[in-house]
Order: sequence, then C-alpha cells, then structure tokens
Amino acid sequence: MIYDEDTAQQIRMCAACPKMCRHVCPTFLAWRSESPTPHGRALLLHQEITGTRPLDERAIEVLYQCLECSHCLTWCLPEIDIADIVEIRRRQLVKEGRFPSGLNPMVDSIHTHHNPYKEPHEKRTDWLKIPTIDGRSLVYFIGCTAAYREKSIAQDTVSVLSSLGYQVYIPEDEWCCGSPLLRTGFVDGALEQARHNVEILNNMDAEEVVATCPGCYRVLTQDYPKHGLEINKPVRHIAELLQSHLKSLPEFELDGPVTFHDSCHLGRHSGVYEQPREVIERVSKGALVEMERNRDNAMCCGNGAGLRTLFPEHAKKIGAERVQQAEQTGAKYLVTSCPFCKNMLESQAKDRLIVLDLPELVKMAKKQSHVKTD
Repeated sequence: MIYDEDTAQQIRMCAACPKMCRHVCPTFLAWRSESPTPHGRALLLHQEITGTRPLDERAIEVLYQCLECSHCLTWCLPEIDIADIVEIRRRQLVKEGRFPSGLNPMVDSIHTHHNPYKEPHEKRTDWLKIPTIDGRSLVYFIGCTAAYREKSIAQDTVSVLSSLGYQVYIPEDEWCCGSPLLRTGFVDGALEQARHNVEILNNMDAEEVVATCPGCYRVLTQDYPKHGLEINKPVRHIAELLQSHLKSLPEFELDGPVTFHDSCHLGRHSGVYEQPREVIERVSKGALVEMERNRDNAMCCGNGAGLRTLFPEHAKKIGAERVQQAEQTGAKYLVTSCPFCKNMLESQAKDRLIVLDLPELVKMAKKQSHVKTD
C-alpha cells in the first residue's frame, strides 16, 4: 500500500467532504471543473486505494494540475494537507515511470545545466557585480530565476546588502536548489542537487545564508533537513533580513499606493507574513494597501509545482486573476518577495501595474527615484 492508514483516512475524509475549500482553489478557477480541486484529487486517490478505479493517464494529469499551494489547508477544519499527499503520490509515479512526459525537458535541464531554464551553468552569475567592503560576511543563494530571468532582483539584492554593511559572497558553483524536482516527485534528482549545495555552503566562510527565492528558502530550511542534510549556518529569507535592519532602510514617497502579494512558499509554507509588510511600510512611508485575499488567504500566482511547465495557459489565467485582485485595490505598484511570482505577475500585468520584488523596492527608495516603465 502506498499510504499508511492515517494518510488513507485523511484521503477518505477529503474525498467525502462537501468541497468547502473549492472556492479558493486556483486550479478550479483555471479549469472550472470538479476534477482539479482538492476534493477531486482526493476522490481519485481514494478510488485507487479501494480498487474502484485505477490511476489512469487522465487521473495522473489531474494530480499534476495541483499547484501545491496549500490554500485548501487554510480552509480545512480537519487540517488535511492534500497538497502534501499529492506530492507523495507524485514521487511514486516518478518511480513507476508514469509521470507526464512534459516534465522531461525541465528534469533533463536541471540534471545537465543545474537550472530548469536550459541556460549555460557557467554563466549563472558571471554578470553579477559584487563590491568589496569591510563588513559582516554573508552568502547569497541566488536561485535560478533571479540568476537567469530576473537579474535585477539579484543585482539590487547585492546592492542593498552591501549598503547595510554586508560583504556578500556568491557560491561559485551553486546548483538549482531542487525545489522544482521535489514538488514534481523527482526526489533522487533533487537530493543530488541538494547534497552538492550543502557541501558548497558548508565550506564557505560566512556568518549566514540569505535567499531571495521562497522556494529555495523553503527547501534549504525545511526539505534539506528532512533528508538529513544540514546547513551549518543560519538561513534567512531576504524579507527577514531586511526587517531586522528596518531603521537603516531608506524612506521615500511613492507616487501611488503599493499592494503586496504573499508567495505560497514564504507565507503558508514558512509563516513569513509580517516582515515584508514592515519593510514596505517603512520604505514607502505607509503606502501599503492590502488585497482582499492576503496572508494565509492569499491566492497563488499560478507558477508553482510544475503547473506552468505542463499547463502554461492555465497558469497564466491564475496569474491574471491575481493581478486583477491587485488592481482592485487601486494600487500602482504590486510588490512580491519571490522572483518566480514576480516573473508570472509581471507577465500578466503588462503595463497596468508596476511589479517589483522587495529588494527592488528598497533599492528604488535608496535611489530616491521611480522605476522606469518603458
């Protein structure tokens, strides 16, 4: 049996539930179908357990339509984490060789290039300018998206950290943290990346590690230890570090309100909600306005757990809905603290909102000038 009795009971309960969480499930919004909902996925798993229906190709597709955002858990009175249960089944599907073939390019790219974007590994950070200062030593674990797709986040992060008195060091041979592989079931491949990163980080002479990507942050602080891999330095997300230097951050008046998007990995999965808000309130002089769906009730951007890789149009539909929720606040600026979220939200906002990551907002305040929108 794939599941222990406790997990099987949770699956039964979710399958029998009157779908109290369906209204917040992003994939229900994207597909407008009962199948890709927590209840629908649990029902498929329950039918497999009881032998009512085998997990066929269509059922596997539904399991890979889950963003693993855990928003359903927020509304679940019995606190059944169906996203975690789906991830468990994905691992088995990978072992059985029955995962969607659309994941192969991503998996092969991480194995070959150590990033999911098919980019040359040797060019990961050769463009990044790091000043030399006499300050506290800190390792910046950049992550793949900031290294290859959202480079301004990485450069502004280095600039802000340097201005706060940190000597920033970059791992010379940083590999993908393994999050895309873990979330889609490829544990062995993820652990190959993880073991390498832990060895590299543990051999670096620095006081702590900081990450700008919540996916990296969650993996480094939660998934690595679960697999017996310990980093010998404290690991903080950039929002936590900036909040600890609140009085040293610059202030300036934005030319419009700013709203904040909670990343799933940073918020629901790691419990970091107030730190980025305190930073935004400080640097914008209180210009923050909240979306109706915020903190543990925030909607996913649509980018996670392989969804954009397998179902790009549905993922964009979710991102567009989140942008619309931001627009309803009357905000001019949409800030997140996740390069992956920024990449999705900016692609859907087009010129209707200025989308920034948290270090970019701080750097903008430091320069006392507004971003260019052209």
